[in-house]
Amino acid sequence: MEMLRQLRDHLKRREETGDRLNEMVQHWFSKVEIVETNTFELVARGSQELENNCLGSCCPRNCWSRHKIGRKIQSTLAEAAAIYDEGEQLLATPMETILGKLRSYIGKDEVGRIGIYGKGGIGKTTVMNEISSNLLSEHQFDYIIWVVVSQDPNLEKIQGDVGKEVGFLEERWKGKNQEDRAKEISDILSHKRFLFLLDDIWKPVDLTEVGVPLPDRENGSKIIFTTRSEEVCNQMGAEEKVKVVRLTEKKSLELFQQNVGEDTLRIDQQIRKLAETIAKMCDGLPLALITVGQAMASKKTLQEWNHSFEVLSKSVSEISGAKDPFFALLKFSYDSLPSDAIKSCFLYCSLFPEDFSISKFNLIDYWIGEGFLDEFNDPSGARNEGKKVIRTLVRALLLQDDGEDVKMHDLIREVGLWIACECGKLQDKYLVEAGANLIEAPEIGRWERARRMSLMSNRIQSLTKAPRCNDLSTLFLGNNHLKIIGNAFFQFMPSLKVLDLSGNRELTELPSGILKIFSLQYLNLSSTGIRQLPVELRNLVKLKCLNLEYTYELQTIPTRVISGFLKLKVLRMIHCASSDRTVGDGIQTGGHQSFVMVLQQLEHLNELTLSITSEYSLEVFRSWDKFQTCTLALSLHHFKHSRSYIDISFLDGMKCLADLEFINCINLKELRIEESLIMRGGSFNSLRKVSLVSCSKLEDLTWLTLAPNLEFLMVSRCFNMEEIICKGKLVEGNFNSFGKLEILRLVSLPKLKSIYPIALPFQCLKEIVVDECPKLKKLPLNSNSAKEHRIVIQGWEGWWKNLEWENETTRNTFLLSFKSCMY
Repeated sequence: MEMLRQLRDHLKRREETGDRLNEMVQHWFSKVEIVETNTFELVARGSQELENNCLGSCCPRNCWSRHKIGRKIQSTLAEAAAIYDEGEQLLATPMETILGKLRSYIGKDEVGRIGIYGKGGIGKTTVMNEISSNLLSEHQFDYIIWVVVSQDPNLEKIQGDVGKEVGFLEERWKGKNQEDRAKEISDILSHKRFLFLLDDIWKPVDLTEVGVPLPDRENGSKIIFTTRSEEVCNQMGAEEKVKVVRLTEKKSLELFQQNVGEDTLRIDQQIRKLAETIAKMCDGLPLALITVGQAMASKKTLQEWNHSFEVLSKSVSEISGAKDPFFALLKFSYDSLPSDAIKSCFLYCSLFPEDFSISKFNLIDYWIGEGFLDEFNDPSGARNEGKKVIRTLVRALLLQDDGEDVKMHDLIREVGLWIACECGKLQDKYLVEAGANLIEAPEIGRWERARRMSLMSNRIQSLTKAPRCNDLSTLFLGNNHLKIIGNAFFQFMPSLKVLDLSGNRELTELPSGILKIFSLQYLNLSSTGIRQLPVELRNLVKLKCLNLEYTYELQTIPTRVISGFLKLKVLRMIHCASSDRTVGDGIQTGGHQSFVMVLQQLEHLNELTLSITSEYSLEVFRSWDKFQTCTLALSLHHFKHSRSYIDISFLDGMKCLADLEFINCINLKELRIEESLIMRGGSFNSLRKVSLVSCSKLEDLTWLTLAPNLEFLMVSRCFNMEEIICKGKLVEGNFNSFGKLEILRLVSLPKLKSIYPIALPFQCLKEIVVDECPKLKKLPLNSNSAKEHRIVIQGWEGWWKNLEWENETTRNTFLLSFKSCMY
């Protein structure tokens, strides 16, 4: 009882500090009061009973009476203990309470499927993250598999995500149908204890079609999923359900103030009071509290806070009833963005499918094509401005940074589409059916009012009708199954600026209608089956971005085509056309002198990706002035050279070289660097990504110690390589490499024995993949290599078991990092 009193007093003190308690807590107080009264009565009766012993004896006069009191005491003790446990749950934060419930359910043999439900933005994914992190560290499961499902479940994507988590190497799994994949997943998971986390389910998913066995007592596996609907929990067969509830007022205010910042709150006491009021308007929803808090962080005067409060109050009152008030709160964050251009950039992200990883590079290309980014004098101005916009949107919590990509929370995407389609002006109308498994395009009548349209990631095979859409400026048709586009299809699209046809491998020729879209500023033909670029394409004189990457079937690029694009800023041509083709007056992708002359005419060009196939071509391109200032990605592909080495010292002059790859350079034995560069150190400061594939004679990559900002390194099928960094070639004291490295992939290196001569402090490393490197017995790791984060190490079971560690502490540090490779 004394413990109960202390707990009750603690909860009451919380109430006095402004954390208003709900009806459940008030009901709990009533329970405590009842058990307290019963306890007083029992103590009094017990004392009286003890006085009623037989004269001169300790024996009771009435054994039955004493027995009844004893039983009553026992039941009251049990009741008090239960009430105490209930009070502790009430005292816990909502997150702690939910995690406590989940852990309890996970521990029950009879519970296999658990549903987490609650409205959008309430923190369901955060709960999943917490439970995943906690269970990962405890090593209760052989596999913890996380899959995002979204509104339109795509079984192939789900299978792909599951395959990655259980260790199927993607290149060995290509071409298999859904049934084969399901069987392979089932064969693995049927013999393992797994935790399968499905985030954001909108409709039931048949997991047996994916290949995931249903949990039972025997396998001890668990499935946990999040959804907005309790009904979906029932349809998915959840034995237990957990509802995620709003934060308390106190927790809401703490989260809001944390995002506003104490410096802002100190400016004026009235600002602090307004912060309390606005936090209440967010109704305990974490996503609203965070995004609105971030929006208010930039307001530094009481006048700004008063104005923002009036705007927010008016918006919530107007939208309530027609839409969830949460939409008004997120729209306020959108309205608080510093410029119309940044707002347009944000809305553009809602064109992509739900939970889609959007490449930052591609996104900025789209923005350049649409004209959202201002013109700048320095060569990489638009690119840098695009990066600033992304950082602004990430800070505002309207985008999530995911390395080379960004993602959009599904609820923020909903709000973005709502802003563009319903509460915006007519010209902002978006028509988005991305990732909706469409076989045919929407009826052409729906196209008429659209300004921006996305049909990407569907299964559309033909577009023959000619929709009349005079205001359409963006059209995404990428990653469909397009074979035919009618010549008249683009006839009534006079305002089209951005056209993306990428990923349509069966599209072999351009419709003639494209040649008349004189407004076009962005054209993406990457990964298509296009065989020819008609000379008339040069009529698209406003073109700023042209992407021809991975167009392996392309036979020729007429010189006159590229020379006509005088406003071109971005030209992407890595793996463009087959390396053995040179047709007519066209330019082979490897580069002729005529092509360099064409590039010299493109005054605005500031970004180029290019494959180079010969030493002669390399020498020609080295003479191009813009090689010194243009942002570059170079691929030396099937490189023909007379010597066994290439001196890459000249790359030091390319101040913006970001991406470099060597592929099928079969005679290449050495990559040389001038001694002066080696002594200077840190020469390749702009280099972020390096790939080497099928350079069978290459012996080491010690020159990479001169690339301090390297983020990605892949070495594959270099059969003669024994060391990545050769100790004998290292300059004394140069042991600080790979400080920025995030991804390291080593594949089919039969002689590889060493990555680096000593253990390194990998501040950023996220993933190491080692496949078919049987002689690599030690990794450059020690117990201090990853103090602040977890490194995933993927490889074969046999290789992992035979790995040598610096000491037992290091081994234990990385014990939970391993993920097995599977065929």
